[in-house]
Amino acid sequence: MLGLVALASCSVKEDRSDCPCWLTVRASYPQELVSAWFGTHTLFEGHDGELIDYRVPRGIVEVVASTGDFTVPEGQQMAELFASVTKVNTICEETEVIPVLHKQFARVDIDFKDEDDGRTAYDLLVTGNVSGSDKRTLEPLEGTFRCAPEPITDGRGYEFRVPRQKDESLRLELSYHGNPVETIDLGYLIGKTGFDWKAENLGDVSILCDLPAHTFTITVMEWEGPETFNITI
Repeated sequence: MLGLVALASCSVKEDRSDCPCWLTVRASYPQELVSAWFGTHTLFEGHDGELIDYRVPRGIVEVVASTGDFTVPEGQQMAELFASVTKVNTICEETEVIPVLHKQFARVDIDFKDEDDGRTAYDLLVTGNVSGSDKRTLEPLEGTFRCAPEPITDGRGYEFRVPRQKDESLRLELSYHGNPVETIDLGYLIGKTGFDWKAENLGDVSILCDLPAHTFTITVMEWEGPETFNITI
């Protein structure tokens, strides 16, 4: 609170150790949104612009920069959210930060073996227990996730996007004319590959389903670099 009071004014003749710090945030993208917190106090939120100058208290200021929505409305897939949290030391006269955004979603591709275009006559529904990312910490946000995978344009199978996960709750439900046919434990399958849901940039996952044999080949594609690896379960 003392730091916030000090934002009011400061004279060059005074002890300036309690005076505010000039924080400059240089956004990397024109549509990037920037928010900042000092403890439990919101300094600014959802600021749209490439350059932000703001007087902030001295201490540690948390800056969150993002493009894309943090929460997922039920029935939709995760937005292409790129975001970062930067803790800025403001115990100085002025400081500058250029946030580096990181991939906060994973794209999952589902391909059904021996089916035309990798697609099936069954209706597909993905469910889970994470409905987005916390707008301040980027941690998984607990809530209902439900979406229907979309056919891949000019490709085989289906695709959908999910936020960071906190458990293995992801499921793929197959039904026919409203009658349940099978449930595929996506969270378990992805977990068996060692996929890192806490990675700085989330990778993507491709799953080839052989329903008659009940085997699944999972390919993990890292976000940075060409490395991929397969595992069949």
